[in-house]
Amino acid sequence: MKRAYIILIFLVFNSISNAQIQYTFNRYTTDDGLPTNSIYCITEDKNGGIVLGTDNGLTFFDGNIFKTLNVKDGLINPYIVAVAKDEKDVIWLINYGGELQKFVNNTIITTPFLTEQTNSILNAASKIYVYTTQNRYSNKSYYYRVINKKNGLVSKSKNTNNPTKFASPVFCQNNKEIKTINNNLIFDNHKIAIPKDVSLLHKVIFRKNNVCLLDENYLFILDFDGTVLSKIKLPNSLSKNAVYKYDFITDKQENCWLNIQNKGLFILKSNNWIAINENLGLSSADNINFIYNDSTGKIWIATHEKGLFCIPNIDIQFIKFPNENNYFNGFAYSLDKNTLFFSSKFNLYSLDKTNNIKPIKRSKEEIKIDNFNSIPVFFTNKTNPPTWDKNTQILLVQGRALLKYETPISYTLYGRNSLRHYNNQMSSQPESPIQEKIRRVILYKNDYYFSNSEKINIRTFNEKEIKIKRELKFKIKGFIQDFAFIKDTMWIATEGKVYKAFNEKIVDSISSINNIPVENINRIKTINDAVYLWNMNGLFVLGPKGNRVLNKHNFLPSNDVNNVTLFNNQLLVATKDGLAKINATLILKKSTKPVFNVLYNAKIESKIEISSDEELVKLEFKIKNFEAPKNQIIQYKMDHLHWITTQNLFVNFQSLSYGKHSVSVRVKDVNSDWTIQNISIKKAYPFYLKWWFVLLANLVALGLIYLIYRYQITKIKRKKQQEIATNNKVAELRQSALSAMMNPHFVFNSLNAIQYFVNSNQKEKSSEHLGKLARLVRLFLSHASEPFISLEDEIKRLKIYLELEKVRFNNFDFTFNIENKIDIHQTKIPNMIVQPFIENAILHGVSHLKENDGKIDLNFHLQKNILTIEVIDNGFGIDTNKPKNASHISKGAAIINERIEILQQSYPEKVFTITQRDAFPDPIRKGLKVVIVVTILE
Repeated sequence: MKRAYIILIFLVFNSISNAQIQYTFNRYTTDDGLPTNSIYCITEDKNGGIVLGTDNGLTFFDGNIFKTLNVKDGLINPYIVAVAKDEKDVIWLINYGGELQKFVNNTIITTPFLTEQTNSILNAASKIYVYTTQNRYSNKSYYYRVINKKNGLVSKSKNTNNPTKFASPVFCQNNKEIKTINNNLIFDNHKIAIPKDVSLLHKVIFRKNNVCLLDENYLFILDFDGTVLSKIKLPNSLSKNAVYKYDFITDKQENCWLNIQNKGLFILKSNNWIAINENLGLSSADNINFIYNDSTGKIWIATHEKGLFCIPNIDIQFIKFPNENNYFNGFAYSLDKNTLFFSSKFNLYSLDKTNNIKPIKRSKEEIKIDNFNSIPVFFTNKTNPPTWDKNTQILLVQGRALLKYETPISYTLYGRNSLRHYNNQMSSQPESPIQEKIRRVILYKNDYYFSNSEKINIRTFNEKEIKIKRELKFKIKGFIQDFAFIKDTMWIATEGKVYKAFNEKIVDSISSINNIPVENINRIKTINDAVYLWNMNGLFVLGPKGNRVLNKHNFLPSNDVNNVTLFNNQLLVATKDGLAKINATLILKKSTKPVFNVLYNAKIESKIEISSDEELVKLEFKIKNFEAPKNQIIQYKMDHLHWITTQNLFVNFQSLSYGKHSVSVRVKDVNSDWTIQNISIKKAYPFYLKWWFVLLANLVALGLIYLIYRYQITKIKRKKQQEIATNNKVAELRQSALSAMMNPHFVFNSLNAIQYFVNSNQKEKSSEHLGKLARLVRLFLSHASEPFISLEDEIKRLKIYLELEKVRFNNFDFTFNIENKIDIHQTKIPNMIVQPFIENAILHGVSHLKENDGKIDLNFHLQKNILTIEVIDNGFGIDTNKPKNASHISKGAAIINERIEILQQSYPEKVFTITQRDAFPDPIRKGLKVVIVVTILE
């Protein structure tokens, strides 16, 4: 887009001043995306976008991008001569020599209606009028057709029979028909008689308080009673030539705009038509084909081969003087505040509250003006004391700053660092000169603050000397451009930031305003409740209702700002290329937020899913922004990262990681709020990262680990079992050896008993005793190699053993208590698991009893498949103070305990235990109870 500040003149010069009040405008050409520089018609779509009919297609413009539909998109002919939008947001269009077409739901539809040579469309509620305003007939008539949108009926081609009164088949406003009945105009409850002076009525526009009638030669302005308020001659007759085209509109300030082809573009000011086409860079011979006022108040101008022009805001005006240096630099109010003085480099002007501009003074030297308190001051190089100029009503002062003015005494700063004292007509210079260049002097609370490029200090001065009172405590990095007191806070502008100091301490800083960097601020100024900062990049306004940025893309003729002031509810900004005059209410308003969508593959998307092998995701931004596209800020961020600013209307994401991502895009004008869009992007995982594959892989891995684990466990168990089997074998061998062994004393005593019975001729007893010993030996030997023995055989062996030992000691009795539910024939227990403990009960328990009342009980209990065997004696029990001997008995018990442990290891889910404890509470004959618990193995 080419931004032009060749300006539109809309105010005629007065007799004293040749000041021009001008508008700013934007110009668009093929360099900006237009399909051609020839545009013939304009309308607006339902979203506020601009629709253009060109000689190379139907073009849509959102403020940033032009999009054009052509023959391949459904147009019969790309040469569009007329467009109109109806109340249902359908866009109707006429192309040369084709059929009537319409654009609805993003599709071009061809109707069966021939447009023939018509070049204009009017929409009136349920009807569409297509007609011609060019090829006039000999009878001064025009050609038209009427299409009923409800039933599709089409009238035959008509030539009007009343050519002397109406130049078009119907008058419309806001898609509503203005009826003409009996020479009256009827619209919105208004009935207005058409003046008799009207010869050929071309257009009717109802305004807020009056109505405009565009006649062949005049513009009539009537009130709603029909009284003619003004009759203004047109610059040229509308249909004087055989081929003609015109446009007539009113803007939001109700100014009248008139375009006459080959004659120029005009605006009505003070009942005078002012030609403005030359300020567009167009001569009267350059055709302006169409003018259009959109819903937001922008004026669009379509030209032949010169592109598209847009005046974005008619409330922004520029003042320039032809053939003069328009470098404006200063303002000063008059004493009564009714006049504002403003200066360019070599001229001084005044502006009153009726907006009249007058030249006041011309100088060969560069002019500088300002106010000292409420006094307007004109600074001069003449070495005179301050003098009041009665003609201009301005105080003339030598130097570049007035420090003190108390008649007849005054002090001025002139040159780089000179201070001059005046007393009446006498002048003097203090003896202590200032060594450095003084950039700024401010009187604040009776102290004079002086600044150079590095520091700020407080100084005192009189007619004899100037000296530093003290340096301010804070230190500022960077070149000090300017400073000012705002309430009790000092603002200091440097080349990089604006600092705020309170009580000589830096408390805050400003590095950007509305996302625009604040660098090299030249001046700081307060007006009412707002702070104004400016530099070569524009003007920054910090106000109670928000911050604003003014630059050449929205409000100013140039970014190089020199001064600013408020006058008559107008903000005036002095720049190097003109004086901006802006309605102050505009500064208080935020700009309209841009409307935008995010496109992926040319479609609006909020959720995007891509394949795992897709490496590039390109998001395009479709932004509708007619305010100031060059002032728009586009930022984006992914997930929770920082915002990134881009100048592009797209962003590429390369090599996204798999999974979900959130992308946020926001767009704003420098003076608007953000418009934010959030998009989710989901990149598919490759098959080897998908949950089912990961689960399967994990299951396989777990399976392999389990198999390896099981193999290792099995291997360990096998080795363990081998060790247990070996140990068990050894234990069984030891058990077998134990079983095969007989206590020598037991055998010796048994044989002595038999000898005794033989010698005493007790043949029966000797024979019985010998038989028992033989059976016992046979039982020992027959079961010596068996690891398990039936409970029946074990009880038999134990009974024989106890009977033989009873004969031997003859001082104890024994009993066997066996539960009836125990099947002693089928129940098997480890071999020799009980005998060592019975032997121990006899030898160490009851054999030493002198009372001959010893007793040994054997109890057998079965609970499910767990057999409990109890061996109880009533001897003296275990003497813990007596050292253990290495007898056969202790070895046998140790072997049994070892075997029980091996059985427990071999069958960890089974129970094999041996416990010993006192049998009775008697402290002397506490006895011993051995409890053997074994699981019956199947």
